[in-house]
Amino acid sequence: MTRSMRVVARLLVLLLVSSGLPTPVGGQAQEGTVGQLKELQELRHEVDRKKAELRRELRLLRDVLGEEPQDELMELAGGAIGGMTGDELAAELRILREEIDRLRQAMARERLTAEDAKFDVQGNTRTRLEWGDTDFMAGDGDVRQLLRTQVRFTGNPRHDTRVVVEIQDSRLWGSEFNSFDASGDQVDFHLAFAELQEVFGKPVRLRLGRQELVYGSERLMGRGDWGNTPRAYDALILRLGESNWVDGFTTKLEEKGVKDRNLFGLWGQLTLAEGHDVGPYLLVEQDKNGGSERLLRLTGGTRFTGAKTGKTGHLFGYDLEGALQTGEVGFEDVFAWMGTATLRYHGPSWTQPEIRLGFDIYSGDADPADGDQKAFDNLFAKRHEFLGQMDLFRALPADSNNGGLMDMRIAGEMSASETVRVGLHVHNFVLVEDTIGDKALGQEADAVVTFAYNEVTEYHWGGSIFVPADGMKLRSGGEDPAFKTWMQLLVRF
Repeated sequence: MTRSMRVVARLLVLLLVSSGLPTPVGGQAQEGTVGQLKELQELRHEVDRKKAELRRELRLLRDVLGEEPQDELMELAGGAIGGMTGDELAAELRILREEIDRLRQAMARERLTAEDAKFDVQGNTRTRLEWGDTDFMAGDGDVRQLLRTQVRFTGNPRHDTRVVVEIQDSRLWGSEFNSFDASGDQVDFHLAFAELQEVFGKPVRLRLGRQELVYGSERLMGRGDWGNTPRAYDALILRLGESNWVDGFTTKLEEKGVKDRNLFGLWGQLTLAEGHDVGPYLLVEQDKNGGSERLLRLTGGTRFTGAKTGKTGHLFGYDLEGALQTGEVGFEDVFAWMGTATLRYHGPSWTQPEIRLGFDIYSGDADPADGDQKAFDNLFAKRHEFLGQMDLFRALPADSNNGGLMDMRIAGEMSASETVRVGLHVHNFVLVEDTIGDKALGQEADAVVTFAYNEVTEYHWGGSIFVPADGMKLRSGGEDPAFKTWMQLLVRF
C-alpha cells in the first residue's frame, strides 16, 4: 500500500507542475504580445483549477486507501506522504521542474523562430544640396546635389541566424554621361553578410562578409555616413559576451596578390559600474610589401564614458579617450598620440537643452625629414561630426600638413518644439607643431536645424563660417572667410 501511495503521489506532483506548461497551437505562434498575455492568464487559472482537483483526489485517496495524507499538497514540508518525507518530495519536485524548464526553453526557441519575421525589407533615400566657398578667396562657390538610396534585405532562417544584404545607389547629379546613361557605376552591395547570433547556445556571435566596422566614439573606426558612400569592409568578426563583450576582427583592406594590406583588431566594452563603461582597443595595420609600401602600425587606446542623472533629472556625463600609435610606415618609425575629452550636460525641461565642452588633440611632426613619423593618423574615423562641419580637417595628418591638430570646442542644442531641434557648434583650431609658418588656423561656427516632419521624414539644414587666422591664410593663400551651407531630406521606408 505504501508503494502504491508513493506512485500516486508522484503522478499527482507531475500533474500539478506540468499544468504550467504552454500548449503548442498546431505549430502556429500566438498572435502578438497581447495574445501571449491572455494565454498566460488562462494558464494561471488552469493551475488554480488543477490545484483544486488535486485536493479532491487526495481526499478520495484517503477514503479508498484508508490512509490519511495531508490536506494540502503544497504543504509537503509538514510531514510525509506515502513513506516519502518532505525533503524527498521537494527533491522530486526540483527534478521535475528542471526538466519542465528545459522543455519550456525549447518551446520558447521554437515559438521565437515561428514568430520572427522570416524576411524584412527596409530602406532610405537621402538627397542633399550643398553650396560651399571654402578656398578663402573671393569668388563663386560650388553647388552640388547628392543622392543616395539604400535598400536592405534581412533574412532570419532561424532565431539564431541572420543574413543581411544592402544594395546602395550613390550618385552626384549631373555625373552621368547623358540622360540615356544607365550604367549605374555607383550601384553596389554595401552590405552582404551572414551572422550566427549564438553558437551552441553560448553568447558567441560570428559575422562573415561585407559589413561596417563601427566602434567606440568612431574617432578611429567609424561609419562615415555623411559621405555619399559610407565605409564597408570585407571582414570576419567574432564577438564573445553580451553586456560585457570583446570583438576580434580581421579585414582585407587591399588585395595585392601574395602580400596584401590587412587590418586586425580587438575591441572591448566593459561595465565598471552602473552608468560607467570602459572600452579598450588594439588595431594592427599590416602590409608585408617592402619599401615605401611597408606597413606595420599598431594603434592602442582606451575610452572611458559615463553619465549620472540626479533626482531632479539633470544629467552630467563625460567621454575620455587616449591612444598611441607605434610601428613602421615605409622607411619611417612611428610614435604618435591623440587625446580627447568631452563634458556633457543635458537638462530635464521640455526644450531638452544640452551643452558639450570638448578638447581634442592629435600629435604633429615638426620635422618630417628626420625619419620618424610623429603625426597621428585618425585612420577610418567618422570625421564630419568631430572636427567641424565644413570638413576642412577630415583626414589627419594630411589636412593639417603633418602639424597635428588641437580643437577647443563648445556646442549647445535645444528643442524649439516637439519636431524642431536647433544647435550651434563653435571650434577654435590650432596646429600642435608649426609646419606652415604659424600655428593659429582660425575659428569655425556651425548652425544646425533638424525638423522631424513625421515618423519617416526628416529635414536638415546647416550653415557654417570659418574665419581664418594667420596659419590658415598661409596654408590656403587666401584671406577671406569661408562659407558653406547645405539642405538635406531623408525619407525612410
